[in-house]
Amino acid sequence: MPSREQASSSAASKTGVTGFSLPLPYRLFFLVIEPIATLVGAYYAHFAQSRYLELTHAASAPSPIPLGTSIAMSQLANLYFAFALSEALVLRSTSDLRVWKTVLFCLLLADFGHLYTVRSLGYQIYWSILRWNAIDWGNIPFVYLGASMRVEGPETWLEFHKNEFQPKPFGDYDVDIKIECCGVCASDVHTISGGWGEQHFPLAVGHEIVGRAIRVGPKVTLIKEGQRVGVGAQSYSCLDCRQCKNDNETYCRKQLDTYGAVWPDSGVVSQGGYSSHVRTHEHWVFPIPDALPSTTAAPMLCAGLTAYSPLVRNGCGPGKKVGIVGLGGIGHLGVLFAKALGAEVWVISRSHAKEADAFKLGADGFLATSDKGWNEPHVMTFDLIVNTANSFDGFDLDAYLSLLDVHAKWVSVGLPEGDGIKVRNQTFLSNGCFFGSSHLGSRRETLEMLQLAADKGIRTWVEEVPISDKNLSNIMTRLHKNDVRYRFCLTNYEDQFGA
Repeated sequence: MPSREQASSSAASKTGVTGFSLPLPYRLFFLVIEPIATLVGAYYAHFAQSRYLELTHAASAPSPIPLGTSIAMSQLANLYFAFALSEALVLRSTSDLRVWKTVLFCLLLADFGHLYTVRSLGYQIYWSILRWNAIDWGNIPFVYLGASMRVEGPETWLEFHKNEFQPKPFGDYDVDIKIECCGVCASDVHTISGGWGEQHFPLAVGHEIVGRAIRVGPKVTLIKEGQRVGVGAQSYSCLDCRQCKNDNETYCRKQLDTYGAVWPDSGVVSQGGYSSHVRTHEHWVFPIPDALPSTTAAPMLCAGLTAYSPLVRNGCGPGKKVGIVGLGGIGHLGVLFAKALGAEVWVISRSHAKEADAFKLGADGFLATSDKGWNEPHVMTFDLIVNTANSFDGFDLDAYLSLLDVHAKWVSVGLPEGDGIKVRNQTFLSNGCFFGSSHLGSRRETLEMLQLAADKGIRTWVEEVPISDKNLSNIMTRLHKNDVRYRFCLTNYEDQFGA
């Protein structure tokens, strides 16, 4: 009968070398769990990359990810870091050759992905993986949480507090943007002050955003990681309805705003550009031409587009006489774009206080409604009037509409608080003019507008202000009093939110 030592020697000859026998939990891990996890990871990396990104938190890696890159990311992270410690402590003590063979299989699979990736992407894969992992795991508050300057409610609308927020779940078509600057819109004041009714507080406003794309979803094709991009007042539409398919996606019944909107799938309230980051569907993320400074481009993404869309949709161009009512954030960009489109441009304002600015912007003429008979020399001579006024106090609509030629158009884009103005059918009879409105603009119009601005050297009149709680309170107070020429733009985001 063989001795216990002989039996042990016989078993060792079958499984490996003599030595310490690995405890059962370790055997299960190395022989069962880790091989399954390795194969499952490789399967998802190749056949289900969207799910793979969610499982591995590969937030900022380029997408779609090649198989080799995916395997390298998962296996280099999981095996070379986690296994290194386990191997040093455990594998030197085991006599079970099956463990060694299994680990060797996993490592060979990782090596295959490693070599494939180096061949495909070059040696920059080394620092890329470190950068991806640093963003995904070492810097989670800046990727999965955001920091923002929020208002708690209309009762304290001038008090801004820095808080963290959780964005909506990252989708296949989403882009994460690290914000560089953000224009300040009158909409921000109307929203946080309660002028436009109930809102979802606490809330960070701001929808004239420019920054860098730091993460793109696996199905994103319009934006690349690292691009300088912008986001305006809209961040979603269904892209499937009649409106969306006809470059009218801003009128989609399912459209969602960049801030204050409730995402139906998660219930998360969207936060705006007074934040470190913003997450937006790719359709509403726009590359910024190199010729446009960020603080020039930012106000164009709401104020500029709000003026540009009704201009191009209603025939603004050479041979047309166009009026811009109100010389503010939207109005001054309306003058710049109408002139760039080749029209004869007139500014219509309450007084002569901004007349010099109007001509500096390129206006061909100026009308002050405080002057007696201000409209009479120009009755029925305008082809289009875009109304950007932010108040209807003392607004004589009949006098304004009398300026329009037969079947010419009046388009209101300003959104004053209160009940608005009364319209009578008799007002339209003398010239048969059309009265309407406009909401933002399409992606195509946004890209055309930005390119026109770059080509023509158009520059927003902007006052740059470092973002902080005190500065926000100050500029909101000034904006409430219309004390700005003609747009504020928040800057120095890294000073407030960190690199």
